[in-house]
Amino acid sequence: MIESPILPVEWKTPDGHSPLCTFFNSIHPLSNEAIQCIDRNTFPVNLKKGGFIAKPGSSSNDLYWVMKGVIRGYIKEEGKEITTWINEENEVVGSIRNFGLEIDSDEYVQAIDNAKLIAIPHTLTTYLYANFPEANVIGRILLEENYRGAEERAYISRIPSAEKRYKRFVATRGVLLNRIPLKYIASYLGMTLETMSRIRGKK
Repeated sequence: MIESPILPVEWKTPDGHSPLCTFFNSIHPLSNEAIQCIDRNTFPVNLKKGGFIAKPGSSSNDLYWVMKGVIRGYIKEEGKEITTWINEENEVVGSIRNFGLEIDSDEYVQAIDNAKLIAIPHTLTTYLYANFPEANVIGRILLEENYRGAEERAYISRIPSAEKRYKRFVATRGVLLNRIPLKYIASYLGMTLETMSRIRGKK
C-alpha cells in the first residue's frame, strides 16, 4: 500500500499511535499488524469552518474519523440547503451515498466548525477487510451504528409535530444546541428557524 502523510506528533496518543487506532480498539481489539497498517496509511485533515470534504460531482470513497469538530451532510433543493445529518467527535463521516460505488453524489459534506479529521482511504478500508478479520468485526459494528442513526433520522422526520421533533432532538442530541448554529438544527428537523425559535421560547 502507498503510505500517506504521517500524523503530526501532537495528534498522536502517548504510545505514538493514531487516535483512530484507540477508537477502533474500543470497539474490538486490533492486532499489532493492523495498528501499524492504520498508522502508515491514514492521514490528517484540518478542515476550517465551512470547508468541504465532499461536494456534488466528487466521487471520493474515502471516509473520515472526526477527532474534533462537527460535520454535516446536506443537499440543495430549489436553492435551499437541507441538512440531512449531523455528526460529531468519534464518528465516521463521508459521502455514504456513493460509498463503494463509482458514481457521483449529490451530497455536500461540510465542517460546521473548525475540525480535525483523520482520513481513511477507501483502498485502506478494502485492504483491512481482506487481511485482518478484526477489521470486519469493527466494520460491522460501525455499520450497525450508522444504520441506527439512519433509522433515528427517518423516525424523527416522520413525527408530525414540529414541537415533538424538537423535543426528540433535545432528548437524543441536545448537546449540539450550544455547539452549532440553530439554523442547521432547524433544517435537520424540517422546520424554519422562526418555528424553532417559537418552540424554544416556550421553555
